[in-house]
Amino acid sequence: MGKGKRLRKQGSKDRTTRGPRELAPEPSKASTRDDIGGGRLSSYARQELGKQVYAWMILLSYLECALDGPDGLPAGLLAPQKPDESDEDYTERIRTDRLVVETQAMASSPAEQVAEVLSSWVSRSMVHDVVGHLAGEGMRHLGTTAVDPDQWQAGARTLLGIMCPPRHWDAALDQLEALAVSRLEADTTITARLASEPIATVHSAAALVTWLYQQPGIVASPAEARSELAERASKFGRFVF
Repeated sequence: MGKGKRLRKQGSKDRTTRGPRELAPEPSKASTRDDIGGGRLSSYARQELGKQVYAWMILLSYLECALDGPDGLPAGLLAPQKPDESDEDYTERIRTDRLVVETQAMASSPAEQVAEVLSSWVSRSMVHDVVGHLAGEGMRHLGTTAVDPDQWQAGARTLLGIMCPPRHWDAALDQLEALAVSRLEADTTITARLASEPIATVHSAAALVTWLYQQPGIVASPAEARSELAERASKFGRFVF
């Protein structure tokens, strides 16, 4: 059974026994460079490599949703308020969007996969580095290409709405805007928000990076890029799990 299927099966079992998924607990033992042996990595090296692998797994789930397409979700999910849309209509549309996403997240979906990665392996102390690795993947493709921050965040909003738990939407939209303006660089403001809104920040970074994969001028072959990312995750994941 593949790792994705195991995650989904375990997630289905766990949903009946625990509340909303957040982050993994902090490791009970501090990692060290001194416990290497038997051809294995030290716990410190394994933890540092793990942060990269977790970021890749999150991004792969986002790419699965973006490139394969979500089912049963409204077009324009989490879209900004339209000029001709009243406050009441906008509030009702967002309320409906929340209900749809919450229902879909209970299925074996990419959103559920991300929730499993975060709640199973990513502790609060790891989030900053996981976000950094997500940003690094984005910058590998973006390079010096100029991107309009408004277009970038607008393009990533629907995917963010699909993948991010609705209870984190408000904070995630703030981080989405800030990260688009900073070109994925975690400045002081973003880092401060990350401390209080770690899950929102992970989702914002992942959504922005995934949008880059959908731009032909930035990623010529999204399928090939996703395949290369999956190979890396599989190769290095053997040292982590």
